Amino acid sequence: MTLPTALFRHAALAAAVFLLTAAATAAPRNVLRLHLDGAVSEAPSDDGKIMAALFGGKVQNFHGLIEKIGKAAKDPEVAGIVMIIEAPALGFAQTQELHRTLREFRKSGKPVHAYLESASNIPYLLACAADHITLADHGDVWVAGLHAEQSFYKGFFEKIGVVADMMHCGDFKTALEPFTRSAPSAENQEMTNWLLDSLYDQMVKLIAEGRGIGVADAKAAIDTAPHQAAAAARLKLVDAVDSYAGFQQMVEKHYGADVRIVKKYPVEDSFDLDLSNPFAMLQKFSELMEPKEEKSGAGVALIYVEGAIMTGRSSEGGFGGATAGSSTVRHAIESALADDKVKAVVLRVDSPGGSALASDIMWTAATRLAKAKPLIVSMGNVAASGGYYASIAADTIFAEPTTLTGSIGVVGGKLVWKDLWESHVGITTHEYDRGQRAGMMSLNRAWNDEERGAIRKMLDDVYVQFKDRVTTSRGKRIKGELEALAGGRVYTGAQALEIGLVDRLGGLRDAINLAAEKAGLKGDPIVRVLPKKPDPMETLMRLFGEEGKDEWDFIRPGSASAALPARHTARGELTQMLEGVIGARAPAALRSKLAGLRDLITLHTEGVSCVMPMYLTFR
Repeated sequence: MTLPTALFRHAALAAAVFLLTAAATAAPRNVLRLHLDGAVSEAPSDDGKIMAALFGGKVQNFHGLIEKIGKAAKDPEVAGIVMIIEAPALGFAQTQELHRTLREFRKSGKPVHAYLESASNIPYLLACAADHITLADHGDVWVAGLHAEQSFYKGFFEKIGVVADMMHCGDFKTALEPFTRSAPSAENQEMTNWLLDSLYDQMVKLIAEGRGIGVADAKAAIDTAPHQAAAAARLKLVDAVDSYAGFQQMVEKHYGADVRIVKKYPVEDSFDLDLSNPFAMLQKFSELMEPKEEKSGAGVALIYVEGAIMTGRSSEGGFGGATAGSSTVRHAIESALADDKVKAVVLRVDSPGGSALASDIMWTAATRLAKAKPLIVSMGNVAASGGYYASIAADTIFAEPTTLTGSIGVVGGKLVWKDLWESHVGITTHEYDRGQRAGMMSLNRAWNDEERGAIRKMLDDVYVQFKDRVTTSRGKRIKGELEALAGGRVYTGAQALEIGLVDRLGGLRDAINLAAEKAGLKGDPIVRVLPKKPDPMETLMRLFGEEGKDEWDFIRPGSASAALPARHTARGELTQMLEGVIGARAPAALRSKLAGLRDLITLHTEGVSCVMPMYLTFR
């Protein structure tokens, strides 16, 4: 080999090594795009993707969203996040956790850019987690603080001939006040004001810390809202005012013209349905019909208690909201207890309560589980009354500072419609009874003294049982006399931490990480949502009348986790999707009234309820 040839080869080899090294160390050009708008469900839903694709909605999953951001933070191929924020249907606690998750993402050295056309409270609080906020030309920041409303129906009922015959245990158990009063009680006003004070402080803190301004400046900006684009920039509420095209140019300038905006991440979770190609549609449905391969190995089970707590099976949507059925939740807990692969359990509770009986069934199952495996509770936007009841068996309870919880108390009652039907509508009713109290829950008359005494005793017994469950489960962690802390009082998560109703401030990811740590699991834990969805073929067979697994199957140690009954899949996903398209856009006051009607149904069927004041709406 001649000297020039050897030098040439060495030079070529050095160049190749340099190019490979440069390619390996070159800054990534993939930027994750998050489009935050519409409904955000708590529980994941594969079938919901189909329904959304077919009917034009979008159903995002909160846990999936949090996990996506966490995964992107560790992914060397992802350089940053671009957020397009419109009108996501998130509560304050979800917003707080998502805000914190985005701030943690930024600690990886990757920036977050946000774009807003207009911003009310929730969208703006999310945007405050970003490094840079761009507001549309002629856009506005409408962050004017917190406004709360309660509607009272006593006068309306008097006009139409309806009588509310209601009782409660606890001076602050005000859930039924809208039906019995024309204005809030002193206790109701006191509780509402302390909740607003705590929530407002959290809101101001997020804005001040996110924008790097003082608390006084944040409050001043709130008190002088709304702010048009130029004023918002002057007050440092946003960083730039520009069109979406200008925002795009800014992002490309930051990352380079070859930046790749990634909408589907991670790839295995993406879903495309080409409605113009029937063969492609058939192929996609064929893929979905194949049983999904489950991740092997030990992991953490994630069980949802979402919506009003009812006896029976859970339902996944509807304009009154999802319901958490005692049979479904109990069976999921028992499945986790029996499954050797499940080393710990996280109970995600986002519920205002409901049936006292259903809440106790969940508590009993959770208590049994907690004796054998680590059980951690993650509270969402609300985990109050029956939602708190279902939570207290856990080793550790996490809540966001803005979670609404507590409300340890009981209500009971019914509406009497007789005068409405007879005097205003012209419908008369004649009743027949066998048994002295057979007509106790009739809606045609109020209770007599004997019946009222029986209902009062039932309420008192349930209230004593509720407090006993709290004492048994929380013990010395409660700071102070339980009776003084109970009485139906609702607390924010920050307030609840001070008195020992919860153990830590944090979100779903924190709960999962602690569960994995207590179970001795290393690395990122495998998370299995229970109950499992059945494979599509089982769903199809059940729709044609075939027997399958249900909540009343016996579960033995070592058995696999049970699947959710098929009738809760496609039909439930359709209602969930429709709620996402329509319900999330409905006024909060309307949604709260629908929830109130649902609670009245619970009272009529069970007589006693553990529910918080759901008719208080914040915006």
